[in-house]
Amino acid sequence: MLDLLSFTSFSICLCLVLYLAQNQIRALSKVLFAKKEVVSDKERKLSSSNPKPSSLYGNSNGTIPKPTPLMINPDEVKNYDDRPWRPFRWPYHQTMSIFKLDINHWLDMDKYYQHYIDEKERIRLKYGEENFGMLPEGYDACVELMETVVDHMVERYPLLFTILKDGDWQTAGKVLKNEVTGEVLDMTRPLKDDPLVYVSKLAKEDFYVVLKNPQDGLHYMVAGAVPFPGGSFFIKDKLGNHIDTIHRDVPYYEKSLKKSMERWFGRMRPEDPVERASWYITWDAKLKVSNIYQTEKFFPNMEKDLEETDPRQFNVRVERQTLRRLPKTGAIIFTNHPIYYSIEEMKDEPMIPSILKKIIHEGPEDILKYKNFEMVRDKLSPYLDELIQRQKDLGLITDETPLKTQPNYPFAHWVKDNINVSENEGWNNPGTGYDKKHMKTEGFDASKLAGNE
Repeated sequence: MLDLLSFTSFSICLCLVLYLAQNQIRALSKVLFAKKEVVSDKERKLSSSNPKPSSLYGNSNGTIPKPTPLMINPDEVKNYDDRPWRPFRWPYHQTMSIFKLDINHWLDMDKYYQHYIDEKERIRLKYGEENFGMLPEGYDACVELMETVVDHMVERYPLLFTILKDGDWQTAGKVLKNEVTGEVLDMTRPLKDDPLVYVSKLAKEDFYVVLKNPQDGLHYMVAGAVPFPGGSFFIKDKLGNHIDTIHRDVPYYEKSLKKSMERWFGRMRPEDPVERASWYITWDAKLKVSNIYQTEKFFPNMEKDLEETDPRQFNVRVERQTLRRLPKTGAIIFTNHPIYYSIEEMKDEPMIPSILKKIIHEGPEDILKYKNFEMVRDKLSPYLDELIQRQKDLGLITDETPLKTQPNYPFAHWVKDNINVSENEGWNNPGTGYDKKHMKTEGFDASKLAGNE
């Protein structure tokens, strides 16, 4: 079974970002560990023809983006959907697309917010250091992450998060009420809990924290709040490891990514956040460990369970990811947020069943093995064939329709036609038929939950 699914996508993400940025010259930064000041390298101009004012991390205009308020209240959140990702491409290869992140969507909101927050708390209390951890040298970075998350949520969702005590972060701290969960979070100084605990009570994303070690100039993972890794990834086994060690099993890492990763980390600027999405197929909607990445120890009847599952229960687990640098500590923050979309609900979206079938049969061999596509493709292929024929019968595609990435990639084709679309407000999924109740934990047969879930 595979171990570093989220970090696989993380590596691919970084490789492409470096490719896109290879013609820009930026200064490297030095980041000292906890309790030490951040020191910048000699700053350079991006280009002689278009110089920009300097900043701490490379050349910069010094403008870190801030979100635009989205005025939705707690009742409206219950019916609100995040952007409908469809990150399916053909040809399918290792350098998957990455996009500049609109900061409004760094920490998105949707109708499953309460469910994710509840699951985070349950997993943290039940599994502890398997999914949550922080080294002493990562404390300052985690505090800055906590402050950044709080500021973002209050600015982006002013009706969902209320400041009850607005003290200075450096001396007094703040008290905040989460209007969706009803919980009051006391972040006055000194902190009464680890900063990652507060982060996990506010945002539904997983968080990885990476810092440069001033002794060797290399980057190490120093903290993580990762309740939803999907596979058998344990934070306690990765803390303190260099990124090369963390990515040991990642396809193409040694060949294509290793040399460029450290360079990219050094050049990344706080005002240049990015996002992307990866995906795989499974037949459940478990957040901590998907069925397809279970081990024989915990799921001895997996093949039988797979065989007995109706193909209409299969779904795509999209790992929506972002990457940004914090300005004070220089910590690099990687977020990951799993979202489930059933194949059944995408059946009438032009070319989607065709692309899925093409990928699981003809994608790169290493990726087919890493994402366990080989395990599910025999089960899924007849079902996908039915959906492909359905699209032909409906006139959505023909035998001559080119099989290729769809124009609205990486989102669903109907986004451009949605009357609720706004540049700053994301998308609401159309119609009552777009319902993902199957995702909720309480809808599952508890007897099928493995010991490690």
